[in-house]
Amino acid sequence: MSNKSPLTNTTSKTTSNTTIADYLSALASRKSTPGGGAVAAISGAQAAALISMVAELTKTFPDKTTQPEVIKLATEAVQRFTDLADQDAAAFAALMQSYKNKTDIQSGLQSAAAPPLACLELSAKLVEPLLVIQLHGNPNLITDTGIAALLLRDTIISSELNVLINLRSIEDELFKQTARATVETAKQHVALLDRMAADITRQLS
Repeated sequence: MSNKSPLTNTTSKTTSNTTIADYLSALASRKSTPGGGAVAAISGAQAAALISMVAELTKTFPDKTTQPEVIKLATEAVQRFTDLADQDAAAFAALMQSYKNKTDIQSGLQSAAAPPLACLELSAKLVEPLLVIQLHGNPNLITDTGIAALLLRDTIISSELNVLINLRSIEDELFKQTARATVETAKQHVALLDRMAADITRQLS
């Protein structure tokens, strides 16, 4: 269950002409969406966008196929994270309606946990391309690589919170077990992402 949806209007659909200022205004408002789930997803989208940018501006990759593969994966992740932000808002709204109607609450809780779980899985998939650009990326963009690592770490940690708040009310033990496994798999990358950012900080110090 997260709260609010990024770059969205009152229909909770992402719009290409919504400004950052409008998004932040909506985030700061009294409305329940966008909120934490949207922020986690947009953090992942920003990390993916930075990975794509560094790859686009890098001339030396280990082989000819690496660059387009990294760019494709990162570009697709930007859109996927953005979609997940909207899905998070829609799932939250549906869950609130379920509580109001006192029907399908368990189903609603599982649906609300789905977007942050997907954010965790997608974040884990971006670690390898991030390592590639750390090793082979344009050295003039080293700070962008480090920031991408921090954003990806924050997406994992934030998404975990959004999963856990739903799991505490979910009764399906198999669902909970699977969800916790997804969380733990993604969290295994947090220490590496921290080290990447710390290594880059040391290089610049």
